[in-house]
Order: sequence, then structure tokens, then C-alpha cells
Amino acid sequence: MMKTLKILGVMTGTSCDGLDAACVRFDSEGWQPLWERTYEYPKKLRQEVLKLQKPGTKVTLKEMLQLNRDLGEWYGNVLAAMNKSAEAKSRPDVIANHGQTVGHFPDSQGKGTTLQLGDPTQIAYQTGLTVVSNFRNGDMAAGGQGAPLVPLFHQFLAPILGAEKGGVAIHNIGGISNTTYIGPKNLVLAFDTGPGNLWMDAAAEIASKGKLHMDIDGLLAAQGSVDEKSLLALLKHPYFKKQPPKSTGRDDFTVEWFLAHTKAKGADLVATATALTVESIARAYEAFVLKKRLPLKNVYICGGGARNPMLLLWLNDRLPQVKFSTLEDAGLEPQFIEAQAFALYGYLSLRGQPLGGSWTGAQGFGPPGHIIPGENWDHVLKAIT
Repeated sequence: MMKTLKILGVMTGTSCDGLDAACVRFDSEGWQPLWERTYEYPKKLRQEVLKLQKPGTKVTLKEMLQLNRDLGEWYGNVLAAMNKSAEAKSRPDVIANHGQTVGHFPDSQGKGTTLQLGDPTQIAYQTGLTVVSNFRNGDMAAGGQGAPLVPLFHQFLAPILGAEKGGVAIHNIGGISNTTYIGPKNLVLAFDTGPGNLWMDAAAEIASKGKLHMDIDGLLAAQGSVDEKSLLALLKHPYFKKQPPKSTGRDDFTVEWFLAHTKAKGADLVATATALTVESIARAYEAFVLKKRLPLKNVYICGGGARNPMLLLWLNDRLPQVKFSTLEDAGLEPQFIEAQAFALYGYLSLRGQPLGGSWTGAQGFGPPGHIIPGENWDHVLKAIT
């Protein structure tokens, strides 16, 4: 019988707005969330990560390796402090760290690549704990897109949302927007729909002259007017025409491409970015769920987008036959869903189980995350055997 194992899932998303961590206890009877924390991204590190991903940026191999080290040290310091501040009985045994995605290049022919920075050995050294990382590589090795991975965790949440009847979706709106649709007879359809907060955050920063990193409560979008002509041009991006399985990232939807396709300024720029996110989400549900006459009654939003009431309002206006609400309305904490998911994936990786599914396009066994034994490896090993 498996002993109790406490795993701290850690996530820094495409938006680079902060680190979310969720400690989850696993045992033979199931899993239970213990506590959550969030920590703001250091300004200098954030700038370096975003700079690395700008089109045409020239970075030496040494600079990239230094960024990998610096991110790992930051993760390690923050997580060591979190561990120390937690009550002794709820301190984690394992850290499951997703890392910072700086490049994600899926390929329909199974030749995709992905890169997450943040040296996990630094985390293991700083905390003394066993670390699991590199969660996407195994799925891509098996020919999958490497994303989205959260659908596996969403299936664990499905019973709470009444998904046994079918017609429920969990929609994560981080920097990139992705959906997990759970339909009749355990049908699962999952893919990235396009930009989530990515362009909205950039537009808010531009409109506020650097004072804001996001459109707080959607207030800027509410003040602006959508550039309808530009919106139609933005929706011609080739990604939107692709069929699932599909995934995307900042590399496909650069801020530079967005700005080159609109003349909107100020609050109008934020409104246009918000409208693009809303319209791309709505069109995805229309094309891949509703037009196939699959039931869809509720869409539960999680991620940073769950904190934007204007986004939810526009989504409900755009698809009035579907109710958009947040996972908080279902009694769950929407901000930490991804962090909890990677806690689960840390557990599954320790058990040698794959993390993807049919929705990624993987064929056969996709090796799980990479394990770096910490000072407590003997304890972890006894808990999983």
C-alpha cells in the first residue's frame, strides 16, 4: 500500500506574471490539496525571458545557459522559503516544477520540440528535495504536441462539475488559451485555442506606458472600442484553421505580429486584444463542439483569465447558449489548477506513468517527467514502492 506523499506543483506560465505553487497530498485513497502560494516574477528575470522570445533576438549559448541557471536559482530560493514557512506536517516531499517555456514548436509529423528553462538541479540543491521536471518531452518523443497536458488533471475534476452527464468544458486562460471538453461516453477533446492573456497583457502594458502588466478587471477593455477590421485580419492567422490535435505558444503569436495587424491605440488596443481572445474561443467551440452537435452547457474558466470579469461577460454575450463561469463558482480555486495539475504529474512520473493522451496526438507510451533525486530520495522511494 502506498504511503502518503506530498508534492508541490509549480507553474510559471507564458504570461511570465508570477509563480504559482500548490501542495497536494497523495495516498492510496486519492489526493487532497493542502495549501497554495503565489510569488511575483522578478522584473529583471521577466525581461530576460521575454527578450529571449522576441522574433530575431540573438542570444549566445552562454547567455541561454545563464538564464537557465538564474531561473533555477530563483525557483530554488523561492521554493526553499515556501517549504520553510509551511507547517511541518504539510511540507512537501517532492517538487514538480514545470519550468518556464521559452520555445514550443509542435509538429503534426511528430518532429516537434519544446524547451522549458529553470535548472531543476538548482531546485534540488536549494531545497534538498526530490525534483520532477521536463514534463512535455516524453509526449513529444511519442509524436504528440506536448500540449495541452492539463486535460489529464481536468478529468480528475470532472465529477465535481457534473461531467458524467457530458457537455462540460474546463477552459484555462493563461498566456495561451486551451480547452478540455468532456462529452458523452467519456469523450475528451482538448487543444489550444490561441492567445489567452498574451496579447491582452501586452496591450495593457503599452496602453499604460509600462505601469500595468495586465488589464486589471478588464477595465481598459471596457473603456475601449474594438477595431473590427483589425479583428478580422487577426483571425486569419493560420493557426485558427488547424484541426486538433494542435497546440501553440508565444512563438506563433508574437506581440509584434499583433501590433503589425492593428492600428488601434490605448484602450482600443486592449479591447481589440480581448475581442480576439473571446472570438477565437467562441469559434473553437462552434467549430469543434457545437457544429458536431455535441452537448455543451457549461464552460468553467481557470487561469489568470478567471480574474477578468469583462472577459467572462464578453464570452457569455458571444455564446449565449453556453454558460461561462469560473471554477471558483464550482468551489475550486481557478488560479492554482495548473500548479495542482503538475503536482499530479510529479506523482504520475514517480510511478512511471505517461502524462499525455489521445488529444495530443501521441502514439504509444510517452515517457513521463525527469526525476532528480534529492537528499530525501530514500524516503520518496519507500513511499512509491
